[in-house]
Amino acid sequence: MTRRTPEPRLEIDVRLAPALAIPRDPAVRVIVDEIRASTTLTTLLELGCPVVHIGGSIRDSRRLARETNSLLAGERHARRPRGFDLSNSPVALRRAGVGGRSVVLSTTNGTLTLRRLAAGGPVLVGCLRNARACGVAAVRLATAAGVPVRIVCSGREGRFALEDAVAAGMLVTRAAEAAAARGTPVELTDAARAAIDLLAAQPDLLQALADSDGGRTLRAIGEEEDLPYCAEVDATEVVPLLVREGGSGAAGRTGAAAGLRVIPLGG
Repeated sequence: MTRRTPEPRLEIDVRLAPALAIPRDPAVRVIVDEIRASTTLTTLLELGCPVVHIGGSIRDSRRLARETNSLLAGERHARRPRGFDLSNSPVALRRAGVGGRSVVLSTTNGTLTLRRLAAGGPVLVGCLRNARACGVAAVRLATAAGVPVRIVCSGREGRFALEDAVAAGMLVTRAAEAAAARGTPVELTDAARAAIDLLAAQPDLLQALADSDGGRTLRAIGEEEDLPYCAEVDATEVVPLLVREGGSGAAGRTGAAAGLRVIPLGG
């Protein structure tokens, strides 16, 4: 009698702070900055921006915008820097009508995490709004490569951020559902289980975001209109993919952070 070899399990992990993430990790990484960079990146591609360049410092981002004839968007400590065309507000970007233009985006936390973790396996950008689509894409890529799915929270200036952890819980849930639909067994790490438990403890996602550090900051600067938008779940099929200029998808295999851009997965 021939014994059937057990199907390997897909590991789904969460790094609840950016310092816990490993550079050059071969896993499929999903970067989360729920309020607001990952939501904003998804929105820019949803609006038809052909590419979003990932800016570094304010000075470098200004130069990159000039060189690429792109709009310049972003924030430092939630406020639009001097000389930037647009803020990091996804609702304001929708009103601005940026479709068809390339954009340089530079933020305090989210784009910093993308640049730091560019080397290694594929890097996707996830949020509540694209949770199901991102979970499906991450599982497909990870299963094909035989690597884990690793969800990385950008946090706030290196610290734990409630809004990122809640979004990570939703992304773990959607990834596990996608794996189940493929008949792929999963193994959740303790951090992934903790993110799911934290999500389950929130009876109202909008209230959870509003009560978070990021939510309180948005209320303090008068941009609380972004909160209901960020709290929408499974509202888009757009999944941003980080690539190197001239690259085909798996971001940053050579290690340098320069020349990074985000395009729609499959675009």
